[in-house]
Amino acid sequence: MPVPVAAAYFHEELCLLDPPPQWKPQSQFDTYYPNVTVVAGHEGQVGRAERFRSVLQRLSGKQIDFAFISKNRVRKDGTRKYKPELIGTVQDRHCIVVDDIVNTGTTLANNVQKLRELGATSVYAWSTHSVFGPTSDAPDKIQAIEGLDYLLISNSIMHKTHLPGKIRQLNVAPLLAEAIARALHDQSISGILNLEEETTVERYDG
Repeated sequence: MPVPVAAAYFHEELCLLDPPPQWKPQSQFDTYYPNVTVVAGHEGQVGRAERFRSVLQRLSGKQIDFAFISKNRVRKDGTRKYKPELIGTVQDRHCIVVDDIVNTGTTLANNVQKLRELGATSVYAWSTHSVFGPTSDAPDKIQAIEGLDYLLISNSIMHKTHLPGKIRQLNVAPLLAEAIARALHDQSISGILNLEEETTVERYDG
């Protein structure tokens, strides 16, 4: 549900990036927008990442590339290890890794390392839910991920411990409040998330 809100957050952040020295406007109305690739964190997140990419592309008016990481598990020294394989192109691009849940941070760390090795300019991440227990060291592990600019999570789960600087929280309360109000007034809930078309939805408080 918060995918469009997260995409809008990253869009605003990307608009603040300075153009590289070699960038030249094609006209007086041309504005800089970086080369972006949305990356599904694994095969099961392709649909979610594609929805994120679609919204970001609509907001920016630019072509947003798509890639995904395959979670190949290989046996080495009698143990099974996770080996990420990328399907797509990320070289010289700003990448946003999309996933539904971040728990230990291990998969995220592997993905970031892989994208950086393949030449990504920067790596951000969006995870809808963060499941950090009271004794979890995952926030510290995420803070220590070299090459990760930051991870954006929703505030769908309360955290009693302080989150480090690389973990940002997106407040989805206004979105949930709007959905509840629409449900009470028998209005479309999916309509507030539909950014595919220019539509005017009658509001309950209009």
